[in-house]
Amino acid sequence: MARAELRPTDSPRAVLIAACLGLFTVFLQTTQTIGTLSAVQDDLGIAPADLVWVPSMYTLVVASFVLGAGALSDRWGRRRIFVAGAVAMGAGGLVLVFATGLSTVLAGQALAGLGGALITPSSLALVSHAFPDPRRRAGAISAWAATSGLGLAIGPVTAGLALRWWTWHAAFWLNLVLGALAVLVALTRVTESRVPGGRPDWAGQVLGTAGLALLIYWLIDGGHHGYGAARALSSLGGAMVLLGVFVTVELRRDHPMVDLRLMRDPTYSASLLLAATVLFGFVGISLLQVLWLQRVRGLSALEVGGQLLAEFVTFIAASVASGLLIRKWGPRPLIVAGLLLAALGAGLFATVEPGDTFTGYAAALVVFGLGCGLANAPSTALGVSHVPRGREGEASGTVNAARQVGAVLGTSILGTLMTSRFTDRLAGGTTNPGEAFTDAVRYAAWTGAGVLVAGTLTGVALLAMAGRRAGATAYEVAR
Repeated sequence: MARAELRPTDSPRAVLIAACLGLFTVFLQTTQTIGTLSAVQDDLGIAPADLVWVPSMYTLVVASFVLGAGALSDRWGRRRIFVAGAVAMGAGGLVLVFATGLSTVLAGQALAGLGGALITPSSLALVSHAFPDPRRRAGAISAWAATSGLGLAIGPVTAGLALRWWTWHAAFWLNLVLGALAVLVALTRVTESRVPGGRPDWAGQVLGTAGLALLIYWLIDGGHHGYGAARALSSLGGAMVLLGVFVTVELRRDHPMVDLRLMRDPTYSASLLLAATVLFGFVGISLLQVLWLQRVRGLSALEVGGQLLAEFVTFIAASVASGLLIRKWGPRPLIVAGLLLAALGAGLFATVEPGDTFTGYAAALVVFGLGCGLANAPSTALGVSHVPRGREGEASGTVNAARQVGAVLGTSILGTLMTSRFTDRLAGGTTNPGEAFTDAVRYAAWTGAGVLVAGTLTGVALLAMAGRRAGATAYEVAR
């Protein structure tokens, strides 16, 4: 496959800045929405059954389109797809600024979600292509990954400031400004790169996007209305059919949207599993923390953002450190150590009591942020490093699709477990809502810790399988 070259005037640092600006807005939108959710409900009179779709619409669109966006960035141009995503993200923020009802809020979230789906794989592909040296690439990916934690950290702060001084609409002006900055840097300092030749795989695009959309819809809707409900089961059945046809079509293509043959490499499969596990824990446990701080500790959105800085600042520092450590130790030990530390942090948070103050759970926040930060970038780098040069967009789309599915699973499964446990405790005669909610959070947090450990052990087994296969191949060559 021909190699797409960067022009001599291209600046890798400018590429990294543009990519980080874009990814920052993707994760900023997530916690901004959560931080303003109560105010949105009160202002617009949204029913509780409909309110769940305000944050879920964004997640649904991002997770559905991210896989196809990676392949399109390789064929149509990584900068072009990135700029389109930044414009969509800014436009979504603008719609939310002027939203006056549920329909416009959902439209703004969907438009921003499309922007997030286009930005996430194209930004990673731009970074991977701009830093061909594996060591420098690992450091750049670590910086790129660190901005996701920064976005999650700043989201509650901007929401809190908007609610304190203006209205919830004001929080989303920042998305518009950041989207414009990302477009400006990309258009003036980043040159285009793409894989020459090859046509878009439209059948794969449609089947993959529709299948993922139904699967994510089942995860989100089933988490609130029951996975055994007729609507949920029909969504799951449709998703399985579409994804099954997608696999069949892709295996027969000379230039598929996603080369499923890469899954035969246990290392690549392990990277997808580990990337999904990191986001499952990071987003799922973070949601539990935000809800507990708001509903049990009674903190405002601004106060929640301030306390969670202990976790997110540690996450950012660990992400940057992993970029340096990966050059010496490689990604695998960092991923394993990080996930186990994240499991420990989740377990520590699972011991929280209703009357605990910040000093009682600060250690849990720091340890959890440290673990997720150490594992986040290396798990992404491990997947991107196992594809041929020129297919960074495809790999980025696949890895980020795994990350987004992990994030959706984290919020859906842990959120559902928490809600069900809370309802059962109240029905069982618990009169103190704070104690019942804390028990529900502890139950879900222990489950999250268990998933982090299980994902780590499965990933280690796959990596060991890859090592044995490589050893057997080397032995055969030697013979």
